[in-house]
Amino acid sequence: MRNMPVMEANGLPGRLSGGRSEQLTPRQIEVLSLLCEGLSNKLIGRRLNISSATVKLHVASILRVLQVSSRLQAVIAARSLGLVNATLPPEPARQEIALEHRALALLRQLLGEDAAARLLAASPERQLAASLA
Repeated sequence: MRNMPVMEANGLPGRLSGGRSEQLTPRQIEVLSLLCEGLSNKLIGRRLNISSATVKLHVASILRVLQVSSRLQAVIAARSLGLVNATLPPEPARQEIALEHRALALLRQLLGEDAAARLLAASPERQLAASLA
């Protein structure tokens, strides 16, 4: 089962270096493409209409298939293998990220740094709390 094909972003089969027997699913390719755009699990989930937990599972599978240990390494591997295009994130993705940053700034302004940090720390979305630091 070595050297099984993997679906590339353009839908054509390719081969992963290292001869991994696992295959990326079309959904994993979608997640990988959005990962390459720099989106968080939360934003990937919103874009694909799936939960953050499901995105996390897809990311873990992608890391395993690409034989890497971080999201950044997955992006580098995906681009070097030609699984995704090495382009800037599309305008909607940049707008979503900018909107999230503006919301955080507004939250800080309205509640103050300490109260905003406490509110975000108590929320289930820990990525927002991390961005306050």
